[in-house]
Amino acid sequence: MKNTLIILLSIASNYCLGQNDLEIRIVNDTIKKVSYFDQNNIVYNITNNSEKNYLLILDAAEFNEDPEYAVEPFFIGLPDYYLYEKNKLLSPMFSFGASNTNSHPQFDLSSKEFQKFRKQFLKEYDEFEMKIAYRISKKIIIIKSKEKKIFSTKVNFPSYMGRYFNMENSKDYYFQVSLQSPQELISKYYKVLQNKNKELEPIIFTGQIFSNKIPLIYKVYNNQ
Repeated sequence: MKNTLIILLSIASNYCLGQNDLEIRIVNDTIKKVSYFDQNNIVYNITNNSEKNYLLILDAAEFNEDPEYAVEPFFIGLPDYYLYEKNKLLSPMFSFGASNTNSHPQFDLSSKEFQKFRKQFLKEYDEFEMKIAYRISKKIIIIKSKEKKIFSTKVNFPSYMGRYFNMENSKDYYFQVSLQSPQELISKYYKVLQNKNKELEPIIFTGQIFSNKIPLIYKVYNNQ
């Protein structure tokens, strides 16, 4: 009980620090969508403005496909994105038949690496949680003090995997990126994170950071 309390207090204090220390910023000046089927390449950077080292869970291969903005356990680390019509936040709908498989393990459960990991944390997690913990362990990024790292991810509009936005031509839209690491999930998988890069003594990021908003020009010739 005492150890659990120490972990929670440590994470709570890190939450307050992370919001001011880390900055996420979209590099694109504008996103231009001219065809319904085109994908757009979103380039963004994460900067550590502090004197401390930070540990992030980040899967930059794609964006979160879940229509809900709350982070499900298996989606932790996937950046999220927001669309605005002028200043109004748009709510995504579910796109039937477009869902990806990133809610399922994308690794070999019989591999020696996974079995070694499973043996190490067998007392910590059940079988489903073990898959989440292992995925998290493969998506850890350290950003050192004053360091900036650049990432690039493709996205489609108005439909992206499991998401669909009701968009119309020639309206004023804006795009924003976010990274969210809920404190309750970080607490649950703290054992996996605390073993990483002990020599740097990184602070584990919890909470949510938002990027700048950039114009999304949606003028497609084949929108149905």
